Amino acid sequence: MLAAIRSAAVLGIDAYDVTVEVDVALGLPTWITVGLPASAVKESRERVSAALINSGYAPPPRRITTNLAPADVRKDGTAFDLPVALGVLVGMGALEQEAVSRCVVAGELGLDGTIRPIRGALSIARRVAGSAPGDTTLVLPAQNVAEASLVSGLSLCAPSTLLELIDWLRAGQLPEAERLPRRIPDADTLDIAEVAGQETAKRALAIAAAGGHGSLLIGPPGSGKTMLARRLPTILPTLTDAESIEVTAVHSVAGMLDPSIGAVTQRPFRAPHHSISTAGLVGGGSAPRPGEVSLAHHGVLFLDEMLEFPRGVLEALRQPMEDGTVTISRASASLRFPARFALAAAMNPCPCGHAGDATRACICAASDVLKYRARLSGPLADRIDIHVTVPPLPLAALGDRARGEGSAAIRARVEHARARQRLRFGDPLACNARAPGRWLEAHGGLTVSGRSLLTTAGERLALSARGFHRVLRVARTIADLEGDAEIAPPHVAEALGYRPRGIEGAVERARIASA
Repeated sequence: MLAAIRSAAVLGIDAYDVTVEVDVALGLPTWITVGLPASAVKESRERVSAALINSGYAPPPRRITTNLAPADVRKDGTAFDLPVALGVLVGMGALEQEAVSRCVVAGELGLDGTIRPIRGALSIARRVAGSAPGDTTLVLPAQNVAEASLVSGLSLCAPSTLLELIDWLRAGQLPEAERLPRRIPDADTLDIAEVAGQETAKRALAIAAAGGHGSLLIGPPGSGKTMLARRLPTILPTLTDAESIEVTAVHSVAGMLDPSIGAVTQRPFRAPHHSISTAGLVGGGSAPRPGEVSLAHHGVLFLDEMLEFPRGVLEALRQPMEDGTVTISRASASLRFPARFALAAAMNPCPCGHAGDATRACICAASDVLKYRARLSGPLADRIDIHVTVPPLPLAALGDRARGEGSAAIRARVEHARARQRLRFGDPLACNARAPGRWLEAHGGLTVSGRSLLTTAGERLALSARGFHRVLRVARTIADLEGDAEIAPPHVAEALGYRPRGIEGAVERARIASA
């Protein structure tokens, strides 16, 4: 007897329809799975068989063939356990095909018949809501209901065991799962006011937050670079609903979503160690998974001690920083993961960390400084909009009880600047860092005097076309923070001050310090 159960599988961060066909026929007892199954899918027959036996429905001693259609796309994951079990039950006559015809089923089975959570439930829910008729019910594990509830207009059913689902299907009633309210994690207790001094760096981070720009903090050890970067999320604007769904989908596919929360409501902050591989940073693997740049989607990717990362790993950032996506190509498929992150990086100016420090002499040779700074390639440095020096902090400043501006006040200004950008571009997800440079030239409010200054300075600094437009984007953000409709010379001048300094300056400072 032939059964057909509708299901879905995740490819990248999107889902596609899969029909699980199960044929229970006369022949030697065997179980064959076809349709390009990965190892985890092939092993499902052992989990399904044990779950059926422990639920009181032992598979018959017949030839069972499972096909996962379309058969030309590789299937991975454990979400096919539950639909395969239902297909076997229909094939052996324990369930009617009609009972499961209005269901899309996904779930992993334990050996005792319990239904366990899966990856990518939000992506599956979005696919079902967009392609299935309105009377379709998505059957999925109870632990995945919270994330699937983000998709409106979709009927959800969440049995805890296979036996419970069988009873519901036989009765012809699939109870609607209780949609739990979204739980918001406790607020972060960090505050940028805790960082003593460093007002220039705080100003640069506010600009980076307002426009979605990348930033690089350069300074000696102990100057507060890491403290500043870790407080960047506290001044970022609140995630919109659309951004929250995108971020949640990425974390769900990666298996990093907290079931008790159900949705990511705070901007991600990812801080990988410098020993990370290229695949770990940008994604990959035999079954491609999102990397750190995708897990930082709509958030911050922080690279502490940036120049300690292998150069090949750093160079892999160039394409996602420019395009906002990562494309991973394999022989069987090409997958695209979103990666609209704001890069925040910190580095020392030289191997010993004290080049340019007026309080401590640098002991590095000029050639060592040159070699050290060359680990950051010119093309990658050119893609980082804001470069700011973080000088050493005098010890006397640590005892100053006067606190600077707090995160809440800065975030309010950042929110206002982002609102101006949404209105300008007509896109709720838009920010100046992603704006087309040519469009900003024509419609961004650049004054004649501002253009003259930008052109003259650009020629003297030998800015590339990319560098020219990145200065323009930063200047537009500065104007938005000030509430100005036009980009005036002061905005351009400040933006030019954040362009990367050449390594020659660091070398010269090292020579002077060594003399």
